[in-house]
Amino acid sequence: MPSLKKISLTQFRNFDFQSFQFNAKVTGITGLNGAGKTNLLDAIYYLCYTKSYFQGREINNVKYDTTGFRIEGEFENETIVCKWKEGKKSIEHDGIVYEKVTEHIGKYSSVMIAPDDIELINDGSELRRKFMDGLLSQSDSNYLEYLLLYQKILIQRNAYLKQTATPNISHDLLDVYDEQLAQYGSYLIQERKRLSLQLPHWVQEYYGILSNDAERVGLIYKNNAEPEDIKEALHKSRRRDLEYKRTLVGPHTDDWHFQIGDNPMKAHASQGQKKSFLISLKLAHIKWLELLNKRPFLLLDDIFEKLDRKRLLKLFEMLEQFKLSQIFLTHTSEADLLETLQQFYKDIQIIKL
Repeated sequence: MPSLKKISLTQFRNFDFQSFQFNAKVTGITGLNGAGKTNLLDAIYYLCYTKSYFQGREINNVKYDTTGFRIEGEFENETIVCKWKEGKKSIEHDGIVYEKVTEHIGKYSSVMIAPDDIELINDGSELRRKFMDGLLSQSDSNYLEYLLLYQKILIQRNAYLKQTATPNISHDLLDVYDEQLAQYGSYLIQERKRLSLQLPHWVQEYYGILSNDAERVGLIYKNNAEPEDIKEALHKSRRRDLEYKRTLVGPHTDDWHFQIGDNPMKAHASQGQKKSFLISLKLAHIKWLELLNKRPFLLLDDIFEKLDRKRLLKLFEMLEQFKLSQIFLTHTSEADLLETLQQFYKDIQIIKL
């Protein structure tokens, strides 16, 4: 995978205009809190996936009192530009605008490990679906296309359910929606099931290394319809859908249950156990990408302050087994950063913000 040589930020978050050259395998980004360390990592993530890791709304990526932002990344073989202004986004490669943003997804990969990841465990199912959907979209362009089509039809169906009084409902139109949801949704469930056969084994393997096999962890895919049964499930649920004015079954309601032993991780795991699980999940993400012959960028945000020394050193030991394009990480202390990294790497660059 080509390395990232340079990034230029215009009106992105706290940056007015600034460029950064990358000339090493490992780049440490140091500075005081609020200097923009996380924002720089997120800009790299944005170049890969045309969206922020941390912000759901594009307007939140725009520097205060400006109307848009621009991120330009110079890779070995091409230049990628992501622009957003007043509600319009465009992605360019070597000056040519992609007709669809989805054409870019899968070209570059990155894996972020950040303090906010704890929300994957503690929050609702939507975040876990987004994580798994993102992982599958990186490996399969059909998955991303079907996911977007499914979401489009789902929005239309839900809007119809909300706007139309039950006595006036057109069951013929709902039959059309259900046919389309079944067509796209069956593929989503099929691929999620395939992923769920591989991912738990890797997570357990990496968690065992981090925790010295202290306990067993689990990752269980919970779907409410099988690929071949979605249309029937939608039909059976129609009366409830009409009552609640929304679609109650389908892959948009699926979840992944994270467990420690036989118990839900959210309620029964310690903070240290949750952190170890999340790191193991992200390492499994890297493993998945490796099997697809991808070498992702690894983005480590603030892990020195969030992980104890033992887990931190275990993480860097484990990273040696993976084929990564580059590693970018943030820390407030340059001395502490170098002391740790020099135990594992020779090719190190430090950027001070």
